[in-house]
Amino acid sequence: MDHHLDERAMNGERLHIAHVLRKLDARAWGGTETHVGAITRHLRACGVDSDVHAPLGGSGEDGPFDAYVSVRRFKAYNPFVGSHEARERLWQTGGSIVSIEHPLMLARDKTLDLVHLHTAGRIGGGVRTAMRITGRRYVVSVHGPLAADAAFLEKETRARLRGTLDLGKVAGLALGARRVLDDAARVIVFNEAERRALEPRLGSRVVRMDHGVDIARFTSGDARCALDRWPALAGKRVVLQVARVCRQKNQRLAVEALARAGVDDAVLVLAGAETDPGYAKEVADAAAAAGVSDRVHFLGNVDPAHVPDLLALASVVIVPSEHEAFGLAVIEGWAAGRAVLFSRIAGMVDIADNLGDRSPALPADDASAWGNALGRTLRDERQRSAYAAEGQRIAKARYDWGNVTRSLAALYRDVLRAAPRVVAGT
Repeated sequence: MDHHLDERAMNGERLHIAHVLRKLDARAWGGTETHVGAITRHLRACGVDSDVHAPLGGSGEDGPFDAYVSVRRFKAYNPFVGSHEARERLWQTGGSIVSIEHPLMLARDKTLDLVHLHTAGRIGGGVRTAMRITGRRYVVSVHGPLAADAAFLEKETRARLRGTLDLGKVAGLALGARRVLDDAARVIVFNEAERRALEPRLGSRVVRMDHGVDIARFTSGDARCALDRWPALAGKRVVLQVARVCRQKNQRLAVEALARAGVDDAVLVLAGAETDPGYAKEVADAAAAAGVSDRVHFLGNVDPAHVPDLLALASVVIVPSEHEAFGLAVIEGWAAGRAVLFSRIAGMVDIADNLGDRSPALPADDASAWGNALGRTLRDERQRSAYAAEGQRIAKARYDWGNVTRSLAALYRDVLRAAPRVVAGT
């Protein structure tokens, strides 16, 4: 252990943190990338400088990180044998890829005080190995389903692995991929159910934290700019879902809700890259079967800088996901002053607990409830305004990024002050 790092933490000096992502593609931007982009920006004010580490791949574009954040790419390989479509699905949505280069990169970098993993699996195992060799610590954020929703995780994993053969198991075993959480100094989760589920295994090392939202950014949206980019939306009541197009985000339910809402001038706008190959066609086929094809607009990946403009144009924002570790899209919609309907599931249960009127929180599998709620909210301007006002008040009071990153910086310093944690075995 390099004890000067602990001394720097105690003296309040600037820290150098590497944030490790499983993938980084500006053309398939998601909630984890949004979260990491925001915390790296706001941590600077807390005395923490950040790098971002991610595998090579995708479009090769790094996305909208601030200029002072160094993005470092490393080679990784996809160890799955199968069709091109199956391998692409695993690369995009959670296949456990392997890197030998990244642990070596970390081991050679003597400037790092701490590593913050935003993934686990074999990439996490490589970080674990490098940190053990160099006597340094790491923390992990759990951005997806884990112990609290094991059935959903198993279903998703089976779907991803369908038609493939995994040749990376030996590498995962050698890297200790299954011990990434157990050997972490802290494990950060974003909902209370996950914290309770992991507490018997991890004790006080599991910590619940919130995501944050940039209120100023999301209140600055201009609907006219959105109409300049997407003129087909003029004169329509826009129902907006900002999310990757994949089964977890449940765009098929959004289509069913639109069809059942009974508001003929409403259109569903789906803003996000397809990350489950073939799922966009399923959604389009569902729209055709419901007779609403001409009212469903697929925008593809949208530059994060343009999302506030889309939100300003929206009458209602919907988040019908089957699972969310937190529910960032909900608080972004609230920050923009929009009425938001969302699934009452996983991390969004915690968000719903903030509400006096919890009627915007709906069952994730009840198309009738979604259709009724969407129709009622679109037709009732007073109700829409009430939902929007309460949501924006909560976003401003609880989810300010300054509060979130101060807590995170304090966690980093607490970890570095602690005595080295001795771990037996691999």
